[in-house]
Amino acid sequence: MASAAGNLLALTDDNLTEILIRLPTLEDFGRACVACPTFRRVITSHSFRRRLPALHTPSFLGIVSNVFVPSEPPHPYVAAAAGNLAAVDFSCSFLPSRDRWRRRDGRVLFSAGPEDSSEDHGDPGAMEISASDLAVCDPIHRRYLLLPAIPDDLVSLVDQQEIVEFEPFLAPATDEDEGSSSFKVICLAQSTSRMRVFEFSSGSGQWHASEFQGWEALTAETDNPDPGYQSELSTRYYANGSFCWVMPWIQKLLKLDPRTMGFYSMDIPPGHPMTQRAIVEAGERRFGYFTLHLDMIQTKSNGLMSCSRLFYTVLPNGYKGANELEPSEVIVLPLPLKHRFNIMGVARDHLLVQGIPENMYSLPVSERPALNCFSVNLKTLQLEWFCETKHPMLLAQMYVGFPLNLSPPTILDGKRALNLSIYYAFIRT
Repeated sequence: MASAAGNLLALTDDNLTEILIRLPTLEDFGRACVACPTFRRVITSHSFRRRLPALHTPSFLGIVSNVFVPSEPPHPYVAAAAGNLAAVDFSCSFLPSRDRWRRRDGRVLFSAGPEDSSEDHGDPGAMEISASDLAVCDPIHRRYLLLPAIPDDLVSLVDQQEIVEFEPFLAPATDEDEGSSSFKVICLAQSTSRMRVFEFSSGSGQWHASEFQGWEALTAETDNPDPGYQSELSTRYYANGSFCWVMPWIQKLLKLDPRTMGFYSMDIPPGHPMTQRAIVEAGERRFGYFTLHLDMIQTKSNGLMSCSRLFYTVLPNGYKGANELEPSEVIVLPLPLKHRFNIMGVARDHLLVQGIPENMYSLPVSERPALNCFSVNLKTLQLEWFCETKHPMLLAQMYVGFPLNLSPPTILDGKRALNLSIYYAFIRT
């Protein structure tokens, strides 16, 4: 034993890195962290964790609602999910005046209104910009960092009476930020004629404002029946290093590159504006495009039945004409019958959907069946059972990450936390 201990002490961190990086599974890294303080120091170092994602894909572990809903058998990540259930404060109860906050989206950003929530602040969009607090949170290690408010001189650049939507979110760190504690918060203030962008850098500790000059021209021919009230943008997705929104009223995909803060748009296949959609990575820097369709089919034995299908295509990189897309194969993925499905979200290599059984709401609450959630493996396009839930969860928060042993405090490490997708965003009620 003494000889073995001496041999271990003789190894440098570089030697140990080359040995430990060859462990076959993520669970093995977690066990090694617990087994030896030296192993833990090496495995949780920035240099080691830089190499880890290239060899092991973080696991899609579960869904975050008011509680954590882990994956269930036979999904391949069941063992990893079980270890995260009790250890993480998903509600972020450690925030001051916790009742001021509620969940917003799948990042680490929180926002809240003034302490006196009973005060009438007029237009809700105006209040969100001028009076909201923002906090960056780490639910694993129960830490948070309050950000300074957007300065009044920047807020005054926006006609707050015209705001249709105010959307704050956290941007992933770039490769140049590797090992640093920097992060960026972006807020889009959308109106009928302008798109104003507020950007906070943790490096400078200051807010900056800019404007997307092409917004008015892009939306000039919108079919939006109420552009002064209804957003032109769909749910936000992150793919190929860009934030993406579908613009269903004009059949465009809008992309924001957080490195340059430049906006770009491209055509998408035509479809009904109210169709549920999702944007995913399709390899070679291309974008995959999911749409969810619901039809009613006639069967001999059961009469009319709900039939949901996912349509998937890879968007072209270029164009053949003004409104002529390059042809691309459309793959149709059937979903279980007798259910109405919702797209819940995307987590790395998986798209999550939830099925609501037909006639569920006609039953007494005590007799309603559980709702089935399925994940679509984006590499194989195979449908996999994920879990059961008690309630519908539209646009739920996805939990993707490594074992908790490989997740050191992230409030000071924007790169690691964002890549592990352990963050959650909240906004004032």
